[in-house]
Amino acid sequence: MPRTPPVIASQQPGNYLTGALWNASVKAMGDWCLGSGTNGAPRFRGYATVAQALSNDTWTPLTLDSEFFDSDNGHSTTTNTSRFVVPVAGTWDVTGSVGFAANGTANRAVRITVNGAAVTGSFVKTSSATAAGSCGLVTVCQVVCAVNDYIEVQGNQNSGGALNTNAGSDVCSSLGCFWFSG
Repeated sequence: MPRTPPVIASQQPGNYLTGALWNASVKAMGDWCLGSGTNGAPRFRGYATVAQALSNDTWTPLTLDSEFFDSDNGHSTTTNTSRFVVPVAGTWDVTGSVGFAANGTANRAVRITVNGAAVTGSFVKTSSATAAGSCGLVTVCQVVCAVNDYIEVQGNQNSGGALNTNAGSDVCSSLGCFWFSG
């Protein structure tokens, strides 16, 4: 169920700050900013523990089968595993990464999408990786979303054939989404 950020109440001069007003306003905002679980600002971070084959020169949503945290259950590890579904409207800080297996041919890229459309300025590309080592790319952007929009991280490579992502290490695909304003 979607949530909304608390609103700090304003009062006329001379009115008393009651315990009820304090709890409904000041404490509620503190809990939202500093709390945990569904008492805090919405946040998610997921990652891949299983390698994913990316077809040549095709933008592909990256599957995220594990979570570090998901305060509002905006992500599923069994259905549409590439998607984080926005539980609270507002501006979100989004970090996406992709880790590629070792392959010394061509380019690698990563980008963020909202509802399947690329976010302007989120594209990051690197020249070919090495045949001996894996390659990781990270992109960061801020997006304004409505409730039920979905955010994904996508990977692309043009090695001439399918190329696996890395999984379950510090060079793996991941997505982090953190709400920071309404």
